[in-house]
Amino acid sequence: MTDTDHSSPEQTSAPATPASALATAQAGAGRSRSGGSILAVVLLIVLALVLGGALYYQNQEYRAVRADLQQQHQQSVQLVQETRAQADQALSLVQAQTARLQELSSALETTSAQVQELDQALRMMTDSGSDLLLLNDIDHLVTIAQQQLALGGNVANAIISLEAAQAQLARANRPGLAALQQSINGDLDRLRAVATIDLPALTARIDRLSNLVGTAPLLVPDAAAHPADQAASAPTPEASAAPRTPDEPAPEGWRAMAADAWRWTRDAAGLVSQDLRSLFDVRRVDDAAALLMSPDQALRFREVLKQRAVTAQLALMMHQSRIWQAELDQLSTAIDQRYDMRDESAREALKIARELRDTAIEIKLPTVDNSLAAIAAARDAVEEDEQDGSAPDDASPGEAVPAEPSPAGAPVGAGAV
Repeated sequence: MTDTDHSSPEQTSAPATPASALATAQAGAGRSRSGGSILAVVLLIVLALVLGGALYYQNQEYRAVRADLQQQHQQSVQLVQETRAQADQALSLVQAQTARLQELSSALETTSAQVQELDQALRMMTDSGSDLLLLNDIDHLVTIAQQQLALGGNVANAIISLEAAQAQLARANRPGLAALQQSINGDLDRLRAVATIDLPALTARIDRLSNLVGTAPLLVPDAAAHPADQAASAPTPEASAAPRTPDEPAPEGWRAMAADAWRWTRDAAGLVSQDLRSLFDVRRVDDAAALLMSPDQALRFREVLKQRAVTAQLALMMHQSRIWQAELDQLSTAIDQRYDMRDESAREALKIARELRDTAIEIKLPTVDNSLAAIAAARDAVEEDEQDGSAPDDASPGEAVPAEPSPAGAPVGAGAV
């Protein structure tokens, strides 16, 4: 017998529904897991790409920085090499200069030693040598002093030369030349007693005179006169008005009108009288041409006087007394005839010109003839003594006396210039 399955389709499908749902759930879970893994893989790939790009960029930057550093290093090395080469050149130059300085120093020491030896030998030859050599040196110094006095009138240089001669005689300590030393001392005393000319003071007075002749007023007014004097000679209406005391009350009414009228009348009268006085000026003038000069002529006249002052100053420097007196005499005459003596500056200019004219700029200077005469006498005495010493009295008549060489190899007057 066979058993038949009497189950219905609903009964058979009922247990199949849970199985399909499970399979569907498993499939959905598998798909979700596969989607998450794909997303993770994508993220990893993106992260790897970003990290790779960053590493590539850093690598490029590193390479650029490295190349820059290498270039700077090469430049630094090149600069150090150039600096070292320049330092070597400077060191070689310094060494060469040092060697040259050492050579020059040694040459200077050698020359100094030779000069000292020559100086010592000259002193020994002059001081302990013959009297004739000493006299030649003294004659040279005294002749220099005479030239300073005769040519330039320079007393100071003459005194220096005589003092040098005096010191050389004192160092030689020759009793036979005592008379010569006394003569030099006398000439020194006379030179020291000479009254010298005060050149700075005279020059300052000449400059003052030049300024005064350029600004003092002439008899005919010109543009170069003092502005203060011209302003003072023209009174203003304000100065002619009567001063009013602070306590005095101002007039009013008809009194004010009368005061104004009186002031106007007085000012007008003052101006008219001033104009009339300017038309007539009574003066005592020795030279009529002084009142006929134009402003241009007055300016040239002042320039001529300034040139005369400069010429007088040059004559002072050159000790030309005739030119000095002639120029100052012309200045005094011109100031006296052409300038307005009512002004203080004109009177001062005339006073300075006359005082300078009376000042003697040529002083008679003493000479050193006594010293020169004493040198000539001492030289003659020395030559006679040497000639007497060259022929002794105890020599026999038949023997030939050898002539001793004279220690004075220089001729007479060799020291003269």
